[in-house]
Parts: sequence; C-alpha cells; structure tokens
Amino acid sequence: MMIDKISVIIPVYNVEKYLSACLDSVLAQTYAELEILAVNDGSTDGSAKILEEYAERDSRIQVLNKPNGGLSDARNYGIEHATGQYYLFIDSDDLIRPDMADLLYRALIQYDADIAVSDMEYFYEDGTPSSYSSGGDFVCTNTAKDPTLIRINNSACNKLYRAELFADVRFPYGKFYEDLYTVPVLLYKAKTVVKVGEPLYLYRQRSGSIAHSSDPRIFDIYDAIDHVRDYVREHGNEAEILKQIDHLYVIHGLDLTTLRIKDFEDKSVRREYLKRNIRRLKRSYPAYTGDEMYKSAGRKKKLIWFLLGREMYNTVLKIYDR
Repeated sequence: MMIDKISVIIPVYNVEKYLSACLDSVLAQTYAELEILAVNDGSTDGSAKILEEYAERDSRIQVLNKPNGGLSDARNYGIEHATGQYYLFIDSDDLIRPDMADLLYRALIQYDADIAVSDMEYFYEDGTPSSYSSGGDFVCTNTAKDPTLIRINNSACNKLYRAELFADVRFPYGKFYEDLYTVPVLLYKAKTVVKVGEPLYLYRQRSGSIAHSSDPRIFDIYDAIDHVRDYVREHGNEAEILKQIDHLYVIHGLDLTTLRIKDFEDKSVRREYLKRNIRRLKRSYPAYTGDEMYKSAGRKKKLIWFLLGREMYNTVLKIYDR
C-alpha cells in the first residue's frame, strides 16, 4: 500500500542557535514518510553547515540553497520543490511535538479534509511560563457552513495542508503578515477543515524582539486583508464570508496595529504612525465604524477609536500614556 508523503518545508536564515533543536523535533516524528525541505535562505552564520551535517545523517533531509529573499520567498521555494501530497510549514526556531504530523494526517484522512489544524503553545526564552493559543473552536467544518472559520489563528505553521490547495496560492514576496495574506485564502478554498484539539506546535518567543520597533511595513496588514477580500470576491463573493473579512480590518488593522504603535520604543513617531494607520484603514474599509466588532468594543477602546477617527492623535497618546 502506498503511503502518503508529507513535505515539511523549513525556511532557514541565521538560526544556528535554534536549528538543531528544530530539526531534531522533525526527525522525531512518529509519521516516518517525510520529505524534509530545509531551505537555506542565504544564511551567513553556521546554519548551512548544520543543515549539511543533518542531511548526511538522514536521507529524508534535502538542503535547498538560495539567495536571501525572506520568509515568504523561502517557503515558496520549498513549495516549488515539494513532491509530497501534503505540506507542513515549520519555522526554524520553533519545535513540534513528536506526533504532530501523525495526528494531523490521521484527522485529515478520517474526515477527507483539505486542512488539519492544531492548537499552539508559546514558550519563552526568559523563563516566562508557557502559554496556550487556540487554533480555533470547531471540530470539522468549512467557510460555507461557518464563515467565522476564515478568522481563526492565521499561523501557517499549526496546519497540515493538501498540496493541491497551493495550485494558485503563494506567500507574498517581501511583505509583513505573510500568513494573514495566505492562510485565510487556503481556509476559504478548503472543502473541509478539521481540528485536532492539542497544542502540537511549539512557538518560540525569542528575546530581543523587534515588536516594539517602528517599521512602515506594519501597514502591509491592509494589503494582506485586501488580498483575502479580493480573492473571495473573485471566487464566490459570499456576503457572510466578506463580512467576516471586514471584521479583520477592525481586529488586525484598527485594534492590534494601534496597540502596536502605542508601544513603540521611539515615541516621537507614534503620532505619524497613528495618522497613517487610520487613513489606511479608511481607504480599505470606509464603513468600519458600522462594523459589529467596532460597535461591540468596550467603552475605553471605543473612545480611543472615535478619537482616532477624528484624527485627535495627541489626545489618544495622552490617554495611553496616562
């Protein structure tokens, strides 16, 4: 009997400190029929040497070397070289449980699904206790039955995908929020999505994060949501699903991006970034104040959003810094 092959795609860029642990967790999988595509994205540290050593040790590992192009480019390069019937994406500083591939594959086959989803566990280098992140509250569904599915955790890495889903889908080159750009489209395409209610993916929270640094690419979040909205409009134009995508503008654009700007270490740029954010939001979703997510927000949050809409940025910052 022919056994299905899972292509494990691992983009690698200057992660020599974490790479061995990641590869060890992949090699420890109880599902043995793996094609491990380690895409060396122009690393300048010792990552390439580690990859070669592991490839000599286990024939399932293929090292694909390419010039640096970023996470999306490396994932796409892996897709182009993959021969498996299913794809699993892993970031090279993270870990997976030994039974991740097996449990997701079994669930996917049992329900004849296109995507199997797991929960995630966040673990921290600074000793902070690990935390849990849900992959979504469902068992077996699709966006036609449950349009809210398109808004579940958009990580690319806690999911097993049927390869055919990527026939017309790739990660966006050179963009932030590549997962938000891509994963909701895959969820929309899937005839069935099944959930395994265990934290099988271990997401490392590294110290020295740049999360509080200003970068204009934070506004790529709107390009990501615009892309999902445009895809749905072209492939079905379902009103209920488009309504859920509109919610993403409030959740990710208005709320999370505002909070990220609030926490910038360089406080001198915050006003300009708040202005750019609200104007970008209004361009993509002019009717955002009528959105259910906006209307159901708490009093303080709704006040801040109201002030942002009136471009009263200094007042907003005073409230935040109080």
